[in-house]
This record gives sequence, structure tokens and C-alpha cells, in this order.
Amino acid sequence: MGNVFSSLLFRVAALFLVGLVALQFAILMAAMWPDGRPVMFRLVDPQDASEIAEAVERAPPELRPAIVAAVSTGSTTVELLRGFPEGEGPEGEGRVATHGNAGERPAPRLEERFRLYAQALQGRPIRVQVRKGTIFSHSLQSGEIPRGPIRILVGLRTGEVLAIERAPIALQQLANRYLVVAGVAAGVCLLLLLMLLWQVVRPIARLAQATRAFRENIAAPDAAIEGAREVRALAEAFNAMKHRISGLIGDRTRMLAAIAHDLRTYLTRLRLRADHIADDRHRARSIEDIEEMGRLLDDILLFARSDAILENEVPEIDVREETFRYIETRRETGDDVEVTAGSESLPCRCSPLTFRRILANLIDNAIRYGTRARVSLESRGTTIELAVTDEGPGIAEELI
Repeated sequence: MGNVFSSLLFRVAALFLVGLVALQFAILMAAMWPDGRPVMFRLVDPQDASEIAEAVERAPPELRPAIVAAVSTGSTTVELLRGFPEGEGPEGEGRVATHGNAGERPAPRLEERFRLYAQALQGRPIRVQVRKGTIFSHSLQSGEIPRGPIRILVGLRTGEVLAIERAPIALQQLANRYLVVAGVAAGVCLLLLLMLLWQVVRPIARLAQATRAFRENIAAPDAAIEGAREVRALAEAFNAMKHRISGLIGDRTRMLAAIAHDLRTYLTRLRLRADHIADDRHRARSIEDIEEMGRLLDDILLFARSDAILENEVPEIDVREETFRYIETRRETGDDVEVTAGSESLPCRCSPLTFRRILANLIDNAIRYGTRARVSLESRGTTIELAVTDEGPGIAEELI
């Protein structure tokens, strides 16, 4: 059961569930925030009811339905009836109905409230019907405030009855406060996304950072084991792979070093035996081939060791100083080498042995296939350009 609670799927589902509940609660609070008026159901204003009644009475019979439809809005519904519902005659001035549609109930405590309609309606008979409310109306309203939609019946002097009913305030406030509700919803969604980013994405980002660090430095620290169960399993697998790769690179370096050591033993024997070759031409070529094989072994070992060198162990060298120092030793042996470089130092993080091997290979090729080697150094921003050129016959046209 613990694995289920710590899984990535459970965490994402839990965050969305909490966010959904919070969003619904925020929308409800935005729609139901009190403003001093009844929270669920409100009465139509007596003056509004009087003006609607007068407009319908003064209109010709054929225009009355159009006027009733025009005054009906999203929050107020107006109907024109032929007479009072059965059992509710026009006698009396202000009585709360005990009959009507299914679900209607008497409201004796409201009778006094509706006597104000008698003054505004100038003696027109009125009846009031209260429908049963909802769970929200029962929990939010007191006994003196209607717990359901209120329908007012006004008897017109034309013999017809005008029925006026207000829509539930929750729907009306939801429509009036659309921008507020939309802003609250956007805020809740943003908060949910931030929580998701913190709980789920952050461990994945740290794992990606550890992966990039391993690419640059084989001795980088292990990835942190954190986050959901799937992310922790991925980090553990990455650390195991990292240790395996480090071990393989170390084994390769040791294997190549052992092979090179054994091969140098045989190269030394061949070098001694080459000295006994009577023909000077063949002896010189044999010695040159043996030395070339030795340099090849040096390059292989240099390549193997370069991957095993820790990044924090690589020293910083002055490329200009190292180049001049190496070329000076080549000149002492009779090689025709020239160097062109500025007076400023050229710092670079590189192994001195690696740099000398690269420079030696380039100069050897230039002298072997040309008559003179020219070395130039130039700094280009964060890059140092090392160029080695030679003067020779070049490549034959038929070989190009």
C-alpha cells in the first residue's frame, strides 16, 4: 500500500483532486459571498412590479404578451395568466398562498413583509407562493427569510394575473461575478500547477542535472534519491549505470596499459634485433617502423587515460609557453620548425602530456611529408587556434 501512495500517478491524481475540490469551493464562495441581501432568494422590487403591471394594463390586448416577454430577463421571469390559480381568488389584499404547484408550502411569517406590495400596487390583489428550497437555502437562511424561489401573483384591472418570479440568487450572482469566478479559477489552477511543479518536476529536473554533470565529469556526484517512487527508481538505476560505466572505463584503461607494457617488451627486443641487420637501408626502415609502433602505443594509452582523468585534476597550462618549449627541443634535434604567436599568454585547461602528444603528431607529419613545419597560435575569444602547416610537394594531382 505504501508503494501506491508514493507513486507518481497517485501524487498527480491527488493534486488534481485537491485542486478540483478547492476550485469548486472557491467558485461557491465567490458566488455566495454575502453583500447584505438574502443569499439564495430575493423578492422582486415592489416598484418594479407596479410598473410592469401598469405597462401591461395600458397596452392593447394583442401587445401584452410581447410586453411580458420583453420585461422577462435572465434573473426575472414574468408570465401573464388568465386568472388566479384554483383556490386563490382575488379577494384580500396580501396573503401568502398555501396552494400552487407541487412542492409549494405556506409561509405565514412572510405575510407582513408582502403588505408593502399593497401600497405599491395601489390596491391590486396579490398572492405569494414560496417553493421548497434546496440544501443550501436550509443551511444559509433563517426562518424569517424565504428558503425557496418566490412567485408573486398580481391581479390586473383587466382581469388577468401577472406572475413574477426571481431566479435563484446563486445563479444570478454566478453570472454577475463571472470575472471574479474566472480569476479565482485561474488562481487555483496556477497554484495547482506550482504544486505539481514542486512535487513532481523538481526531482526530475535534478536528475537531468546530474545526468549532464556525469557527461562532463565521470566522477560527478551521484543523483539524489528523491521524489515519487518512479523517479527514485530511475535515479537509483542511473547511479548504478554511472558506477558501471566508471568501472568499465577503469578496466579498459588498466587493460590497455597492461597490453602496452607487454607490447613494449617485444618492441624493445625487435629494436635490439634490428641493430643486427647488415643492410643500412633495411635497418633504418625497420627502426623507423618500430618507433612508429611505439608512438602508436603512446597515442592509445593517451586516449585511454584522457577519459579516466578527473575534471578537477586537469591542470591549466599556457599553450604559448608549452608550444615554444617543445619546438625548442625539436630544433635541438635538427628539425626545421618555425612558430608564430603573440606576446600574451594563452591559458587553457589541458593535460601537458596530451598537448605535447598532439603537437608532436602534427609536427612529425609536417616534417615527414614536407621540408619545413610552421606553427601558428591565435586566440579567438574563448578558443585557441593552433595551426601546423608544411612546405612540400603536396599531393599528386592524380591522387586528388
